Amino acid sequence: MENSKTNFVSILKEICKEEQININSYSGDWAFRLEKNGIYNFILGYQFGLNLAVAQKISGDKSVASEILSMEQIPNVEHTCFMNPPMMKFMSGNGCWEEMVQLLKKYRKVVVKDNEGTGGNLVFLVDNQKDLELAVFEIFSKSNSLAICPYYEVEREYRVIVLDGEVKLIFYKQRPGIIGNGVHTVQKLVLDLIKAGKPIGSIGKDVNFGKVLKKGEEIPFSWKHNLGQGAKAIVLSKEEEEYEKIKETLSQIAMKGTSCLKLRFASVDIIKAKNQYKILEINSGVMMENFAGQSEENYKKAKNIYKEAIEKMLDFSSVSSYH
Repeated sequence: MENSKTNFVSILKEICKEEQININSYSGDWAFRLEKNGIYNFILGYQFGLNLAVAQKISGDKSVASEILSMEQIPNVEHTCFMNPPMMKFMSGNGCWEEMVQLLKKYRKVVVKDNEGTGGNLVFLVDNQKDLELAVFEIFSKSNSLAICPYYEVEREYRVIVLDGEVKLIFYKQRPGIIGNGVHTVQKLVLDLIKAGKPIGSIGKDVNFGKVLKKGEEIPFSWKHNLGQGAKAIVLSKEEEEYEKIKETLSQIAMKGTSCLKLRFASVDIIKAKNQYKILEINSGVMMENFAGQSEENYKKAKNIYKEAIEKMLDFSSVSSYH
């Protein structure tokens, strides 16, 4: 989709019109200059002029961010970085293949990903050496570094939006798949999806097609939780079992993570696995494109958060300004 047609750009322009903020766009609506009362600041992609440049770079490097979080004893998914062979001159040691294989042997199943990638691209689930080699080759053909982390059977993946130490939104990502109704078998539910013309992803070979799923029980089509790859955002509601406890746990972890990396505005992805919560990654670029596109209510939620960020961005009482 063209940048100019995204929900994000529409939201920015609506906010600026309503708040009488002058806005100039550059590079096909990829960058913006916002000005009001002689004060200006910039937005690049989904990066707002609130975070320090070094904080943005650190949060975008999965392995560095993981090391820092671990040192501060903040629970996170451990990421180990490996450099593309031409870049190995900057690292100590005699290559990285043996260590990669040792990680696979240790965890038995690992995720191999572009160390600075986004959107679930160049991310591979690996449980054997052949697939490890293929994943490494594919990533190194396009990137200078990759990260390997243990694979977790994720019960839920949450996203927490934090602005200046306050949690503004919590939702979880519901992967596309079959959702039980307590009446029909897996086979019937699959056939209904096909008849409705809905895309059917891959279903695990161990699935019992004669089983009647409990109401709300899920069989996902993919192990990934990316909104850009079909997952749906479900806002955490008070109807959720143990809502207050979950909200408090997620909020504390997210705020510790953003504070640790010195990020004012960020989204924190947190997984729940084996009844433990861990930060998967922290994004300094706050993207709510797919979230805003799901409903009018979500659009308004995203707009309110972006509006507050812009107001802070143009109030330079706490940050340096150049104008």
